[in-house]
Amino acid sequence: MSNEKRNHKPINVVLRETFTNKTVLSSLAITLFLLIAFRIGSALTIPGIKLPAGNSVDGNSFTGMLDLLAGGGLGRMSIFAVGVGPYITSQIIVQLLSSDLIPPLSKMAKAGERGRRKLEIITRFITLPFCIAQGYAVIALLLNNGAQITIFGHESLTDLSAVEIIYLLATMVAGTYIAIFLGDIITKRGVGNGITLLILAGIVSSIIPNFSEAYKTIEGKLDAGSTNYLINLILSTGLYTLFFIIILVATVFINNSTRKIPIQQTGQGLTSDINNLPFLPIKLNAAGVIPVIFASSIMTIPGTIAQFLPNGPAKWFIAGDGGTNLGYLTLNTWSGLLLYFIFIILFSFFYSYVQINPQQLSENFEKSGKFIPGVKSGRNTEKHIAKVLSRVNWIGGPFLAVIAILPYIISQVTGIPSGLALGGTGLIIIVTATMELWNSIKSASTTSGYNVTRTRIEAQHIEDVKTETKVEQLW
Repeated sequence: MSNEKRNHKPINVVLRETFTNKTVLSSLAITLFLLIAFRIGSALTIPGIKLPAGNSVDGNSFTGMLDLLAGGGLGRMSIFAVGVGPYITSQIIVQLLSSDLIPPLSKMAKAGERGRRKLEIITRFITLPFCIAQGYAVIALLLNNGAQITIFGHESLTDLSAVEIIYLLATMVAGTYIAIFLGDIITKRGVGNGITLLILAGIVSSIIPNFSEAYKTIEGKLDAGSTNYLINLILSTGLYTLFFIIILVATVFINNSTRKIPIQQTGQGLTSDINNLPFLPIKLNAAGVIPVIFASSIMTIPGTIAQFLPNGPAKWFIAGDGGTNLGYLTLNTWSGLLLYFIFIILFSFFYSYVQINPQQLSENFEKSGKFIPGVKSGRNTEKHIAKVLSRVNWIGGPFLAVIAILPYIISQVTGIPSGLALGGTGLIIIVTATMELWNSIKSASTTSGYNVTRTRIEAQHIEDVKTETKVEQLW
């Protein structure tokens, strides 16, 4: 439950509380240090790999999606070239299977902290085969598709020895588990969700280069000999920036929009003051950035499988033949975009129910004596919350999906590379992850401030007791 008037604090107050709180500053310093270490690792190419003249990998939709989930490490073929993508895929599988599909996993999911730790161990074991498969797919894709990369002097996958392939795969697997380790430390000792922040760091680092590339692309499409060349360049660049800001503001608006369900308390907590009535907030984007990341991870699986298939109808169906046939499961085709759109909506519904859990909320309301005005307790309350959640998901889910596929639609219509087009998965992650980070900072500042105040009061109470004891002894 929440009360907007009581909990809202101006930004300057939050910043003052944050930068005067040693505990929060320490958490921020740990987060920043680990993100910088991750970015440094993402910029170092694996020994033995020679990149093309541009000093980075020019990717298609598949490699672009992999690079997004890797936190920007694929572009430089670094130790983090695979990144946390396999771990995210494993999380999806474990969460799906633990939703009453496999009773032992479902029992672990409901067993509290100990059960969650067991599920986390299972997730990390499942990550290993996905990491190996995705690492091999990256090597095969870059060597067999004219990416102008040489590995130990070879330009073909068939020329690499077994030892060289094992070395590359072992390095990428190590990078994935190091990235997971860094994410865990950020989550436990820093501020925010570590895995999401690692992905965010890679996206933020590419904002300025992307704008620079977009400017060059716009400049290249205009006639330099035209008398209105400079005016057209300024107008085109201005329109590009303006539409980017509009999409950014719309994403922030949807991310912060909330459906409020009023809550009443039986007994002395019962109130007739409607203006100060507490409420249960359900965001239009209830699942946050997770549906987009999950859908992106799922969309990399067909491309990964295609790298293990010989040239033939099956591989061409998935990833195309390198010519006019683009395949049916890539983001360069309408069928692939439709699948991506559907996956985002499905994961929005699935993960929002996992996050909010109407059944558990209804049970908690009954135990604590709370109720929704006009709705009976128990099953009716559960149905009401589920109905509201479903309605907001039909707004938030499609909006996320449209923003995510927008760059690919613009690319197909205008010919602008999808990485430079407006909107996209990266923009959604930037907005949602930044807002989650800001909320985490406010929460950490409030919690730490409360703990400091409580410790000070307890210390003062103990001192007062000692003083009273001395006075009694004196008399």
